[in-house]
Amino acid sequence: MALSSTTFSDIGGAVSDIFAGFGAQAQGALQRQGLDITAAGTDISAESTQITAQSLRTKAQGDIAEAQNYDLAANLAKENSAYTQQSTRIQQFQEARKETQTIGAQRAAVGGAGFAEGGSAFYLMRDSANQGAMAQGVIGLQGAITEAGFNEQAQSFTTMAETGRATAASEQDIASQTDTISGQQRDIANQQRALGIATQQAADEKAQGDFWGAALKGVAAVATLF
Repeated sequence: MALSSTTFSDIGGAVSDIFAGFGAQAQGALQRQGLDITAAGTDISAESTQITAQSLRTKAQGDIAEAQNYDLAANLAKENSAYTQQSTRIQQFQEARKETQTIGAQRAAVGGAGFAEGGSAFYLMRDSANQGAMAQGVIGLQGAITEAGFNEQAQSFTTMAETGRATAASEQDIASQTDTISGQQRDIANQQRALGIATQQAADEKAQGDFWGAALKGVAAVATLF
């Protein structure tokens, strides 16, 4: 049994391959761990993005409900406007009837007293007619102002309802886009994990090659002894 430089060379090569194999395994494990950590962070980002999407949808539902309430308020204001218009006409009709009755009573009183419709009687009836016309005008003006107020409310509520629905539609659209981003982030996380597994497998295969090389060099070293 004799030791030669070849023996020492084979032994050194075997030891080197063994350390290289362990190093490859350790490096592969570290790289995979790093990729797994990165993937976990990407998953957290995806979850946060999805929560944002859900929050947007919840807000959109609130905006739609608010828009529906504005629709109801607008319809009520329109109904009040129509009611005011009808009520104003009835009041004007009642005032005109009252005016007719007043003037008729005055004419009857004048005729019953044996006077002609002239002089003071004429001025009295004219004053009654003027007051009646003025009362009808005031009723009409007040009705028009109230009606205009209800119409303005209806328009304002309608505008707010349309704005609420438009806002909800925009939020739903953003939520859908956010969902897409969340899905892409999850895909990236899965790719990162797959890359980590592939990196680990490649490192293990390299380590296995190094260990086989070490074994062969060890056999060669033993062979030089004989």
